Amino acid sequence: MVKTSSFPVYLTGGLKRFAKFGLVGASGVLVNSGLLYVLSEFGGVDYRLASLIAIESAICSNFVLNHLWTWRDRKVHRKRDVFRRFWRFNLSSGMVALVINWGLLVLLTELAGMSPHVANLFGIALGTVANYSASHLWAFGEVVHEKEKQSN
Repeated sequence: MVKTSSFPVYLTGGLKRFAKFGLVGASGVLVNSGLLYVLSEFGGVDYRLASLIAIESAICSNFVLNHLWTWRDRKVHRKRDVFRRFWRFNLSSGMVALVINWGLLVLLTELAGMSPHVANLFGIALGTVANYSASHLWAFGEVVHEKEKQSN
Protein backbone atom coordinates (compact mmCIF):
# COMPACT_ATOMS: atom_id res chain seq x y z
CA MET A 1 0.00 0.00 0.00
CA VAL A 2 1.36 3.41 -0.95
CA LYS A 3 1.50 5.91 1.86
CA THR A 4 0.08 9.24 0.80
CA SER A 5 0.84 12.52 2.43
CA SER A 6 -1.31 15.57 2.71
CA PHE A 7 1.83 17.63 2.33
CA PRO A 8 2.91 18.66 -1.21
CA VAL A 9 4.72 15.77 -2.87
CA TYR A 10 7.19 18.03 -4.68
CA LEU A 11 8.76 18.94 -1.37
CA THR A 12 11.23 16.31 -0.24
CA GLY A 13 13.73 15.81 2.55
CA GLY A 14 15.08 18.92 4.21
CA LEU A 15 12.94 21.26 2.12
CA LYS A 16 9.80 19.48 3.29
CA ARG A 17 10.90 19.72 6.91
CA PHE A 18 11.79 23.40 6.50
CA ALA A 19 8.34 24.05 4.99
CA LYS A 20 6.71 22.34 7.97
CA PHE A 21 8.92 24.38 10.29
CA GLY A 22 7.76 27.50 8.43
CA LEU A 23 4.09 26.61 8.85
CA VAL A 24 4.59 25.96 12.55
CA GLY A 25 6.49 29.23 12.72
CA ALA A 26 3.59 31.02 11.05
CA SER A 27 1.31 29.81 13.83
CA GLY A 28 3.93 31.08 16.27
CA VAL A 29 3.85 34.48 14.58
CA LEU A 30 0.11 34.59 15.24
CA VAL A 31 0.62 33.64 18.89
CA ASN A 32 3.47 36.12 19.28
CA SER A 33 1.88 39.03 17.44
CA GLY A 34 -1.56 38.46 18.94
CA LEU A 35 -0.28 38.30 22.50
CA LEU A 36 2.02 41.28 21.99
CA TYR A 37 -0.93 43.29 20.69
CA VAL A 38 -3.36 42.27 23.43
CA LEU A 39 -0.87 42.77 26.27
CA SER A 40 0.51 46.10 25.03
CA GLU A 41 -2.69 47.65 23.65
CA PHE A 42 -5.33 46.36 26.06
CA GLY A 43 -3.35 45.12 29.06
CA GLY A 44 -1.26 48.23 29.57
CA VAL A 45 1.96 46.18 29.56
CA ASP A 46 5.06 47.92 28.20
CA TYR A 47 5.81 46.57 24.70
CA ARG A 48 9.27 45.33 25.77
CA LEU A 49 7.88 43.12 28.54
CA ALA A 50 4.83 42.15 26.45
CA SER A 51 7.19 41.02 23.69
CA LEU A 52 9.17 38.77 26.04
CA ILE A 53 5.96 37.12 27.26
CA ALA A 54 4.71 36.75 23.69
CA ILE A 55 8.02 35.27 22.52
CA GLU A 56 8.05 32.63 25.27
CA SER A 57 4.42 31.72 24.59
CA ALA A 58 5.17 31.26 20.88
CA ILE A 59 8.26 29.17 21.68
CA CYS A 60 6.18 26.79 23.82
CA SER A 61 3.47 26.53 21.18
CA ASN A 62 6.03 25.97 18.43
CA PHE A 63 7.77 23.25 20.42
CA VAL A 64 4.61 21.20 20.76
CA LEU A 65 3.79 21.48 17.04
CA ASN A 66 7.36 20.83 15.90
CA HIS A 67 7.66 17.84 18.22
CA LEU A 68 4.39 16.32 17.02
CA TRP A 69 4.69 17.15 13.32
CA THR A 70 7.93 18.62 11.95
CA TRP A 71 10.31 16.17 13.64
CA ARG A 72 7.89 13.34 14.40
CA ASP A 73 10.23 10.93 12.61
CA ARG A 74 12.80 11.53 15.34
CA LYS A 75 10.84 9.75 18.02
CA VAL A 76 11.78 9.69 21.65
CA HIS A 77 10.35 7.13 24.02
CA ARG A 78 11.25 8.51 27.40
CA LYS A 79 9.63 11.51 29.05
CA ARG A 80 12.99 12.91 30.05
CA ASP A 81 14.04 12.95 26.38
CA VAL A 82 10.96 15.02 25.54
CA PHE A 83 11.81 17.41 28.38
CA ARG A 84 15.42 17.56 27.18
CA ARG A 85 14.18 18.48 23.72
CA PHE A 86 11.87 21.10 25.18
CA TRP A 87 14.67 22.74 27.14
CA ARG A 88 17.05 22.63 24.17
CA PHE A 89 14.40 24.11 21.90
CA ASN A 90 13.50 26.72 24.50
CA LEU A 91 17.13 27.63 25.06
CA SER A 92 18.10 27.84 21.38
CA SER A 93 14.90 29.58 20.28
CA GLY A 94 15.03 31.82 23.31
CA MET A 95 18.58 32.95 22.62
CA VAL A 96 17.82 33.63 18.96
CA ALA A 97 14.62 35.43 19.94
CA LEU A 98 16.32 37.51 22.62
CA VAL A 99 19.23 38.58 20.46
CA ILE A 100 17.55 38.89 17.06
CA ASN A 101 13.80 39.22 17.55
CA TRP A 102 13.68 41.27 20.73
CA GLY A 103 16.88 43.18 19.96
CA LEU A 104 15.63 44.23 16.53
CA LEU A 105 12.21 45.05 17.97
CA VAL A 106 13.67 47.48 20.50
CA LEU A 107 16.22 48.88 18.03
CA LEU A 108 13.69 49.57 15.28
CA THR A 109 11.09 50.91 17.71
CA GLU A 110 13.43 53.17 19.69
CA LEU A 111 15.82 54.35 16.97
CA ALA A 112 13.73 54.20 13.80
CA GLY A 113 10.38 55.06 15.36
CA MET A 114 8.77 51.97 13.85
CA SER A 115 5.64 50.47 15.35
CA PRO A 116 6.61 47.67 17.75
CA HIS A 117 4.12 45.40 15.99
CA VAL A 118 5.83 45.88 12.62
CA ALA A 119 9.34 45.74 14.12
CA ASN A 120 8.39 42.46 15.77
CA LEU A 121 7.71 40.89 12.36
CA PHE A 122 11.14 41.94 11.07
CA GLY A 123 12.78 40.28 14.07
CA ILE A 124 10.81 37.08 13.58
CA ALA A 125 11.70 36.91 9.89
CA LEU A 126 15.38 37.45 10.56
CA GLY A 127 15.52 34.76 13.24
CA THR A 128 13.82 32.00 11.22
CA VAL A 129 16.91 30.45 9.59
CA ALA A 130 18.93 30.54 12.80
CA ASN A 131 16.05 28.91 14.68
CA TYR A 132 15.65 26.17 12.08
CA SER A 133 19.35 25.35 12.14
CA ALA A 134 19.49 25.16 15.93
CA SER A 135 16.30 23.10 16.06
CA HIS A 136 17.37 20.64 13.37
CA LEU A 137 20.91 20.12 14.57
CA TRP A 138 20.53 20.37 18.33
CA ALA A 139 17.05 20.61 19.86
CA PHE A 140 15.50 17.85 17.74
CA GLY A 141 18.74 16.05 16.97
CA GLU A 142 18.83 12.29 17.23
CA VAL A 143 18.77 11.10 20.83
CA VAL A 144 21.54 8.62 21.56
CA HIS A 145 21.45 6.89 24.95
CA GLU A 146 24.51 5.72 26.86
CA LYS A 147 23.80 2.04 26.07
CA GLU A 148 23.69 2.83 22.35
CA LYS A 149 26.99 4.76 22.56
CA GLN A 150 28.72 1.81 24.27
CA SER A 151 27.54 -0.73 21.69
CA ASN A 152 29.02 1.28 18.79
